[in-house]
Amino acid sequence: MTLQRPDKARAVVGVTSNRLLVDGVHRDGLRRKYVQALFHHAGVACVILPTIDAEDVRIEAGQAIMRGLDGLVLTGDESNIDPAALRAPASCTGADQQDVVGGIRDRPRDRLSAVVIGRAIALGMPILGICRGLQELNVYFGGTLRRSLTEWSLGSGQMHAEKPDRPRDRQYDAAHSVRICPDGALFPIARTIEAQVNSLHNQGIDALATALRREAWSPDGLVEAVSVIGAPTLQIGVQWHPEWHVSTDLLSRQLFTAFGEACVAYCQSKTN
Repeated sequence: MTLQRPDKARAVVGVTSNRLLVDGVHRDGLRRKYVQALFHHAGVACVILPTIDAEDVRIEAGQAIMRGLDGLVLTGDESNIDPAALRAPASCTGADQQDVVGGIRDRPRDRLSAVVIGRAIALGMPILGICRGLQELNVYFGGTLRRSLTEWSLGSGQMHAEKPDRPRDRQYDAAHSVRICPDGALFPIARTIEAQVNSLHNQGIDALATALRREAWSPDGLVEAVSVIGAPTLQIGVQWHPEWHVSTDLLSRQLFTAFGEACVAYCQSKTN
């Protein structure tokens, strides 16, 4: 029996969580900013997707959940990506303390992202990657990351790094400009070739995956937005955090609105 939605039901998107290790207990967590931005500005409902341990990668439950969704959001996080875990999620079976190191490593999240990106691409559903989510898309498709932007360029490291001397809310103020490709997928959303964005990350794209198109870049040349080439719908990632000041920042609001519209269209296409 197929679950039927009411005619006016919202599109439903899956949102990736992160693994937290608190007092030796594993928990999944997600900042409310993502859920609030998606509900109020994309107009969609959310299902929080749990992280995955190595022994559970091949269980079909995650794939079944993805078939019932209308979009995927790859959230940001402080941890760095383990490319080996993301590209071969069943192969990294280290002990708990090797899998999760706060602010450094989150292999259960890497495994989750590998599984859901693969399903979202196969199903042709809308994708919005945010910060770490942009980097996950690049690694998934075979691209590489710069280990440290400070090692790449001191000025770049300072431009993109978190600003710990500011109150948390002010750390997400605009930090630098981005140039937007005038004939890409982001331009019709932003309707401008230059915008101001926030920046809180230590890593960034080095070699761009061949399956991805560069949609925006910062003054130092770092890739700031990408889209999946030949995607049947909006499949895009941005290096900044549009969820934080979405109620006051035009580009952030436009991005969530466009993603929501793509999810609704995808939902309707399944119904039809």
